[in-house]
This record gives sequence, C-alpha cells and structure tokens, in this order.
Amino acid sequence: MKTQIKEKEAKNRPASRKPAHRKKPAPGKLSGPDGGTASGPRRLFSLRNKIFVSFLLPILFVVVIGIVSYNAAAGGLSQKFRDSSLQVSQMAMDYVDVSLAFIKGEALQYMVDGSLVSYALGSMEGDQIAKTNFLNDTRSGLAAIQHMNNMIHNIHIVTKKGIEMCSTNAAERQDGIYEEYCAEMQAKSGDGRTMSQWAEGHEALDSALSLDAADTFMVYQIPTNKKAAYIVVDISSSALYDRLCAINFGEGSICGFVTDNGKELLYENLKEGGTGSLVQGESVFADKDFFADALEGEEMCIARKVRFRGTSYLYIHARSGEGARINFCALVPYRVITGQAQKIKGITAAVVILACVVAGIVGFGITLGIQKNMKAISLRFNQVAGGDLRTEVKAYGKDEFQDLAQVVNNMIRNNRNLVMGLCKTVQVLEQSTGQVDDASGDINTCSQDITRAINEINVGMDKQAEHAQECAVKTNTLSERIKEVRGRVEHTQALVDKTERMIGQGAEIVEVLGDKAQETWEVTRKVGDSITQLQAESQAINEFVETISSISKQTNLLSLNASIEAARAGSAGLGFAVVASEIRKLAEDSNRAAGEIRNQVHMITKYTEQTVKDADYAREIVHIQEKAVRQVIDVFGGMSDQITELLSELKQIAVGTEAADRERNDTIDAVENISAIIEETASSALMVHGMAENLLHSAEKLDHISHALNDNMDGLKTEISAFKVEE
Repeated sequence: MKTQIKEKEAKNRPASRKPAHRKKPAPGKLSGPDGGTASGPRRLFSLRNKIFVSFLLPILFVVVIGIVSYNAAAGGLSQKFRDSSLQVSQMAMDYVDVSLAFIKGEALQYMVDGSLVSYALGSMEGDQIAKTNFLNDTRSGLAAIQHMNNMIHNIHIVTKKGIEMCSTNAAERQDGIYEEYCAEMQAKSGDGRTMSQWAEGHEALDSALSLDAADTFMVYQIPTNKKAAYIVVDISSSALYDRLCAINFGEGSICGFVTDNGKELLYENLKEGGTGSLVQGESVFADKDFFADALEGEEMCIARKVRFRGTSYLYIHARSGEGARINFCALVPYRVITGQAQKIKGITAAVVILACVVAGIVGFGITLGIQKNMKAISLRFNQVAGGDLRTEVKAYGKDEFQDLAQVVNNMIRNNRNLVMGLCKTVQVLEQSTGQVDDASGDINTCSQDITRAINEINVGMDKQAEHAQECAVKTNTLSERIKEVRGRVEHTQALVDKTERMIGQGAEIVEVLGDKAQETWEVTRKVGDSITQLQAESQAINEFVETISSISKQTNLLSLNASIEAARAGSAGLGFAVVASEIRKLAEDSNRAAGEIRNQVHMITKYTEQTVKDADYAREIVHIQEKAVRQVIDVFGGMSDQITELLSELKQIAVGTEAADRERNDTIDAVENISAIIEETASSALMVHGMAENLLHSAEKLDHISHALNDNMDGLKTEISAFKVEE
C-alpha cells in the first residue's frame, strides 16, 4: 500500500527545475546596490569634497571671528578715542580758563588800585618825581605779570588824552587815546553803547603803539574805578598756537581756538614733509552747521560724527567756563580712529588666506592618499565579487586603511573557509538524504501510538476540571471574609493614627507651656533680684539723706555763729549778717527737703519689701506650675507609648490580613491556572491528535521532499564551483 502511494505521488509530482543562477558581474567591476557599478561620474558629496569642506569650516569660523573682532575693536577704539579726546579737549580748555582767570584776577587788582586812579585822573601831573616813580613801578609790575603767564602778550593801561599811557610794549612816551579806544569798542559791541570785557582786537591801540594785530588773538579789557582808564590785556596767539601744537589727535587732524564771532586760530597735524589742506583765510569751523549747533547746545564739551570735505570726521567742541566766548574745536579723521582695527582686519585677512592655502595643500595630500587606497581596495573587491577568494588587499600608509585592509583580508579568508566548509557540508547532506526515507516509516508508526495515548488523556482531563471548579468556589467565599476583616483593621488603624497625632500635638503644647513656665520663673527671679537691689539702693539713699541732714544742721550752726559775729561787728557786719541769714534759710530748706526724701524712701522701702514677698510667692507658684507641667508631659509620654504599642499590634494584624489576602489571591490564581491548564491540556490533546494525523501525511511528503533535495543539491554544486579557493 505504501509503495503504491509513493508511485502515485511520483507521477503527479512536477519535474524538478534547477534554480536560476544570477548573472555574475564581470571581473574588475564592483556591483552597486542597484546592480550598477560605482565608477560613474563624481558626485557632489564625494569624500574629497567633504574633506575640503571640513577643512574650510574652521576657516569660516576664523573669518567670522575676525569680522566680529574688527567690529568690536573698531567700536571700542572709537569710544576710547572719543573719551580720551574729550578729556584732552577739556584739559586744553581748562588750561586756557586757568590762564584767563589769572589775567582777570591781575586786572582786577589794578582796577581798584588807588594810585592808578589818581594818576589817570591827572593828580600826579604837578609832581614829576611821584609820576616818574609810579610809571616805573607800574611798568615793572606789568612786566612781571607778563612773564608769569605766557598767555599774556601785552598789558596796556589806556589813559585819557594828556595822560601818558603805560604799556609793556611801548618804549617811548605815548599820549592817552581813551576816547578813541572806547569809541572803537562801543562800535564793535552789539548795541553800540556798551563795552564787553572780551574783544577780538583793538585797531586804535595797535596803531598808537605800533602793534601787530596777528600777535593778539583776544583782548580782555576792564575800566578802573571812576572809569579813569582802561586796563587792556592782550591774549597771545603764539601761546595758544603752541598749546594746539602740543595736542596730537593723529595725522590729518585739525584743531583750533575759535571765538563765538568766528575768529579762528588753526593747527593741522601733518606728517613730516606733508602738504597741508588749510587755505589762508578759509574758515574751517566758524561757518559750519556743527559749530553753530554746538554753540546753541548746553553741554560744555561734546564729540560727534560729522561730514567735512566729503569725509567722516569726529568733531570735538569744548567751551570756556570763564565767559571768554572762546571755544576749542577739533576735527579728527575716522581713519585715524579705526587705524588699529584696520591693522587687525589686514592681519586677519592674511591669516585666513594662509589658512586656506595650508588647508588646500593638506586636504589635497590627504584625499590623494585616500583615493589611492580606495582604488586599491576597490580593485580587490571586484576580484572577490568575481569569485576569486585567493586575492589579498594591501593598503599604503600607516593609518586606518591598514586596519581596513586587515579586516577585508580577514573577511576574504573567512569567506574562503566558509565556501570550503560548504562544499564538505554538501557531501554530507547527500548522505543524509537517503536516511530521511528510512525515518519517514518510523514516524508513521509512532504517530498511531500517540493518537491512542491522547484519547486516554482526554478522559482524565475532564474529571480534573470538575474538581478545580469546586475548589475555586470555596476560595472565593474565603476571600470575601478576609476583605471584610481587612477593612475593619484599616478603619481602626486610621483612628489610632489620629489619636496618636492629637497626643503628640498635646505633648508639644504642654512642652511649650513648660518652657514658658520656666521662663516665667526666671523672669520672676530676676524681678526679685532687682527689687532686692532696689531695697539696697533705697538704704543708700537713706544714708545720703542722713548726711544731708547732718550737713544742714552744721550749716545752720555756722549761720548762727556768723549772725552772732555779725552782731558783734555792728554796722560793718550787716552784709555778713544778711549772708548768714540766707545760709540759715538754705540749711532749713535742705533739712526740710531731706525729711521729705526720707519719707519717700521709707515708703519705697515699705513697698519694696511687700513686692519682694509677692515676688517670692509668685516664684513658688511658678515652680509648682512647672512641676505640674512636667507631670503632664510624663503622662502624655506614657499615653504616646501605649498608643504606639497599640498601633504596632494593629499594623501586625493588618500585615497578617494582607498576607492572608495575598495567599488567598495566590490560591485563586493557582486554581484558575490549574483549570486553565486542564482546559489547555485537553485542547492540546486534541491538537496533538490532529498533529499526529498530519505527521502521518507529512511522512508521506518527506519522501517527495528528499527527491527534490537531491535535485537542488546538483544546483548548489554548480554554484560553489564558481568560487576559486585553492591555489
């Protein structure tokens, strides 16, 4: 029968087909994931491009850092230069203000000089010697003042007609021009009547004394008392120019002193041999809007960015604090301010270019070595892909490619061993195929025996299922009882916890009360000590009162003796008798006051003694209260210990109940598991019965599979023969 079934299946079995073989790539070509080769056009994200990008990224960061550094340096240098320029400008103006204040002070001294007023009024014209001495002394004094301050070019005393003028510049006698001078200065004033203390020149005086107007930048003038003469002080242009030369704002900067009316004294800072940009007679500051804006503002010293001759400049303006209507102005090119930052910018650019060149050379060298090793490894991989497992990979250099080559060689060696082992396995598999046919007959016989045993198991499983169901019902009843006991225990435990907290709060309150009682006792004790001290001080007061009483008695006796002696002296002792009477009254008043003090001290002592007794009584009461509080604390402590013990017992009961509940749950789970296992076993028995029948059919198919295995074995031999593993 078995033989007939095999023959029938052999007829119906389709002819065996050899597996289709994949087309192997040609030697020297490495297959890609899509079956193509990797030797196509170079991609954008090639390894060389990535390496160059990785080298250029730090350079880009350096560029960013350079830009940020340049901006920060330019801003910081600009602010520092602005601050220092303002300080220098203010110092220059302060220097001028100090000199002008000195000039005003010296002029004021001559303004109130009585001798000068007398001379100017002509009082010395009749006394030639006095006049000569005055002129000599005045010229010496003016010359001394001129030498003391280099800002003073000349000092003149302008007198009226017929009175000789006095000046540090006049070598010969010059008649006064007071009227002409006043007329000139009034004409220059705004209203044509008043004369300002500060002016920008004096043509009449220059003509009279043969002075060069260019030597004088400003003039300070003040009349003497009674307007007998004018004291005129010329401010030296050369001294101001020297001050400008001492200020260095950098190459190309222009600085100067400018009056409110537009008169300028300018200095341009040029490098040696350079050509200046200033034109004779050209105004640099006075006719500019930024100068007018600075005059209208309230700030004494400013610095702002302006445009001058089409270029950016830093404009600095400082005003005089002496009311001289003189200003210090400066224009500094911004290229001077940011010069250091420009150097940083140039150095950064040079470093970046150098870094790019170095990165390019290093990157090219690295990529050249990588490409060389990759080309060699790819060539060996193509040989392996063609089936040649006898090749060996070599790498150049002493880097990670050596490790890669070692790993690839190990892979090729392992594949070669795998193919050789597979060949041997195929031979063993051929021998095992014949043994499969013999095993299929034995499997058929065992399947029939398994079917009979499973039928007997099914009967026993039904009885076990009935007993397991009954055990589950009893366990559920026990579970309900345990849950009820557990609920009551938890309720009792909550009440005990609440009682324990209340006892703890009571104990804390009583403890605080005990501490307060102790503090009260200490306060009472201190009060008693203070009262005792007060009693002692009262006793000391009594002693002082006794002393005062004794002194008053002695004073009374002395006054009595003095009265007696005064009576003996007769009329000569009347005054002494009055004094003795007053002393006696004073002694009586002192004695009376001492008596009142004694009474008050007696009352204080009486009240103090009663207070001491009350304090002692209060101390005893507080001590008794403290003992009572300590006893209450002990009682609360005992109650807390009892409650703690009761809570511990309840927790033990709760733990036991929870353990019983867990065991009950475990029992229910075990019974349910047993029931489930029985059901699963019964179901498994049916499945095993079906599997036994299927096993019988599978044994019949096993013979069919063994024939197909033989056919596939031939195809596997063909595939393995493509690999070359032996030299």
